[in-house]
Amino acid sequence: MAPQPRSSAASTERGLYKLWASPRSVPGALLRGPRAGGHPAQLHYAWDLESADTLDAAIRQTTLQALRWLDFGSVARPRVLDAGCGVGGGACQLAQRLPQLDIVGLSIVAAQVATARARALALGLKNVAFDCGSYLDTGFDEASFDGIYAIESFCHTPTAQKPRLLAEMLRVLRPGRRLVIVDGGAVREPVTAAERQAIQDVLDGWALPLPTPAAQLAEMAAQAGFEVQHVEDVTAHVLASADRIAAIGAHLLRPLAGLARLPGLSRLLAPLGMASPAGAARFADACVAQREVLRSGLGGYFIHVLRKPDLPKLSTAEPPP
Repeated sequence: MAPQPRSSAASTERGLYKLWASPRSVPGALLRGPRAGGHPAQLHYAWDLESADTLDAAIRQTTLQALRWLDFGSVARPRVLDAGCGVGGGACQLAQRLPQLDIVGLSIVAAQVATARARALALGLKNVAFDCGSYLDTGFDEASFDGIYAIESFCHTPTAQKPRLLAEMLRVLRPGRRLVIVDGGAVREPVTAAERQAIQDVLDGWALPLPTPAAQLAEMAAQAGFEVQHVEDVTAHVLASADRIAAIGAHLLRPLAGLARLPGLSRLLAPLGMASPAGAARFADACVAQREVLRSGLGGYFIHVLRKPDLPKLSTAEPPP
């Protein structure tokens, strides 16, 4: 039987994101939650961590990598969708950096949306909003966005539903504009029991379906009507981040999950995502296993740049007699 995710890790992630930051940023997030504007509030891989000044900077750089592939043309005030925005860290980052953008963050998890809204309010941001809903059926008007980016969010959609997801992204994107996907993907099949277990640990701990190979995602995008402009394996840029995540999982999250099983401590550690010690332990196991998945070539990290074709130009030629 193919590996299957065990249960949702959303509640665990909402607590554990506070620990995914530079040491100077973590205390503020623990004490102030979303009001801690210095915390990146983004639970995804960090870019070129080995050469970055801080972990925070490397986390934010991943978001900037997605932004640099968006092409707004001559649009003075682009409207951008963060599809699968989590607790809003990326959307708020871009809203602060580029006040000419109007950003809409979309998450299906109501608690994430509430956290994102609180963060935007605390930062005084007027050019970002957050909606609760599914990116499979957004409810947004057709052709209402000048760009869409998705960082480690489309991986939560099973491969069988990816065509529907891509069709919805194509629908809400304006002609000539881009969808940028930054996400993990399958590379090869496991050949040993250890490799199969590593994949299963990631799926269980991070509540993921089986990953879609990058080439298959590109093929699906083309079938949906996108122009596939660029597909790049950028795994090398996140390997140092994968190592850091594995170390946090092994040396911090696993011990905390063990302590959370003790009477009286689970309630104290709940704000860190330890309300369910078993779920937190599975999350920690996934953090350790993802390093093996990337380092062994079982999976990779990819950027897909997809463009919605321009509308066909109306002919001005005189019809034939």
